[in-house]
Amino acid sequence: MATALVYLGLLLGFVGIVSVAKPLKFLGVRTRLAGAGILLLGLTLAAVGVALPAPLLALPGERALLDDFVPACQFRETHSIRIHAPADAVYRAARSVTAREIRFFRLLTWIRSPRFARAGREDILAAPADKPLLDVALRSGFVLLADDPSRELVFGTILCGRLPGVTRFRAGDFLEVDRPGFCKVAMNFRLREEGAGWVRLSTETRVLALDPSARRRFAVYWRVISPGSAFIRKMWLEAIRRRAEDTRSTCLDEMKVLMDPVDLALADFESADAAPGRKGSVRAAESVLAEARLAREKLEAVGTDPACVAPRREALIFLNHVILGFAAYMGLGSRGPKDSDELGEILRRARAHHKLAITSSLPPDPHGGVPGTTRPRRASETA
Repeated sequence: MATALVYLGLLLGFVGIVSVAKPLKFLGVRTRLAGAGILLLGLTLAAVGVALPAPLLALPGERALLDDFVPACQFRETHSIRIHAPADAVYRAARSVTAREIRFFRLLTWIRSPRFARAGREDILAAPADKPLLDVALRSGFVLLADDPSRELVFGTILCGRLPGVTRFRAGDFLEVDRPGFCKVAMNFRLREEGAGWVRLSTETRVLALDPSARRRFAVYWRVISPGSAFIRKMWLEAIRRRAEDTRSTCLDEMKVLMDPVDLALADFESADAAPGRKGSVRAAESVLAEARLAREKLEAVGTDPACVAPRREALIFLNHVILGFAAYMGLGSRGPKDSDELGEILRRARAHHKLAITSSLPPDPHGGVPGTTRPRRASETA
């Protein structure tokens, strides 16, 4: 009701402004004075919509993990979708879906908060296209509150103000905050198996303002952005459904789980402190060799889905190149620049197959084209 009044008021306000400049006679507005009256009516309706009280809402339904963190709220939004995929595939899709896969996500978040992303800084409202959106959220102000892969994932943050003395927000801070002036915001993804291979995935957002002042301030924000917010969440669920139902997404997740440790070991080996020929290179090379052998052993042990044949073949070629190259490198008594160059050439060939292993298992991009990929970061690049 309140949101409808706000948007009706904004629409009438727009018609009034235009009619003050030039009366819209086809709408029955024949004078500028009438346009001014419509503008005043629109502003009044928008103000009433914003000012309407926001009482605590009844929360029907079976108990969820979300109830442990926000058991009551004044603002609430819920959506759901049926997905024909195993529950674990739905959970992995919820954890790994990217901003690029969510139709209109980046456009709508830019409209909601117009700005340009700063280099090296991640933000849920300026999310990188190809990083898991949930990971971006958890690195930019949200915290993981509960994680049960078979049931529910809950994350949240504090809005309406900045917590004094808190430099890094933690889950414990969320539970302890009870100061006036703040708002607790929590969101979940909840899985319920319905049989015959179907899973219902729901998402619910709850906001609890901790005093009347915070409630009034958040009401203005919520009643303006809620239609766009609802649309984003529906597109988010659709992106999860597409990823979960596409067997190539399962292949992609499996490839990344197997090869990310190898990529991280390679990144450490090639870092400035462990470059070939420098102190630490032998230990880093041993780590690469161990991770590559373990990944190959796991890859050879898993079954082969028809959709995963090509990615699996390319991944095995990549791992064999790495293992043979590093085994030869470790077998040398002394290692000179020529040996490092030869190893570098082997790794360049290996990475071509690594790229094919990932791109051949990528789900289709809803915007057209092939989604990009990003390499894991070295330990030195993470805080």
